Amino acid sequence: KAFLLQAEEQFSQMDFEAAGVLYEAAILSSKRHKFLNEEALANELAGYFYLDTGKKMKSIHYFSQAFQKYTEWGALAKA
Repeated sequence: KAFLLQAEEQFSQMDFEAAGVLYEAAILSSKRHKFLNEEALANELAGYFYLDTGKKMKSIHYFSQAFQKYTEWGALAKA
């Protein structure tokens, strides 16, 4: 959770390089600890980050991962 909060903070401060690194750290940390809900959310927010910074193809990857993780978690309404 800490990585994700830090990523959002860096994004809001327009430090896009740091934000990208922190989103990836959030995804990897949640994956390592098997927190599907946090992995799904981190992928979703990374998707919005890349969409907002003009990296549409990269955002599609993260949104796809978010969809997959929400589905695995059973959050079908969110997926």
